[in-house]
Amino acid sequence: MPVVTCRHCGKEFSVPQARIRAGRGKYCSRCCSDAARTVPREIACAWCGKSVRPTHAGQMYCSRSCGAHAQAARARKGEKRTCAQCGRAFSPASNKERFCSARCRRDNDLQQAATRGYGLFEDPWASGDVQPDRYGKDLYRMPDMGLGF
Repeated sequence: MPVVTCRHCGKEFSVPQARIRAGRGKYCSRCCSDAARTVPREIACAWCGKSVRPTHAGQMYCSRSCGAHAQAARARKGEKRTCAQCGRAFSPASNKERFCSARCRRDNDLQQAATRGYGLFEDPWASGDVQPDRYGKDLYRMPDMGLGF
């Protein structure tokens, strides 16, 4: 059996050839294997370059703000869209954005509400557009004998 040096503690030990061919036989004991997996490692933040100890697998940034800056930079990488409300060109901060500003989004919501036949905060039952018995019992508007109305 060949003699191999432990990757964690440096101690020499013998390992069967089949274990080496299988990619095993790197550590002298389970304790060394476990200790080698828990050695803290440092990564560089992909945005600011600061050295950070990762708290979970796949962590690339030192903080949420660095991750947000990087995401915004990826979104601004030259993609232009036209606002669905005013038609002006803008750079979206995410893939889902359709409007250039909160004002355009609000104006679009109000226009959509106007095309539905009633306002955003108006009640279609109160205006008489929808009959109360159309969908069976209206549990929200039924008189309650226990309360007296």
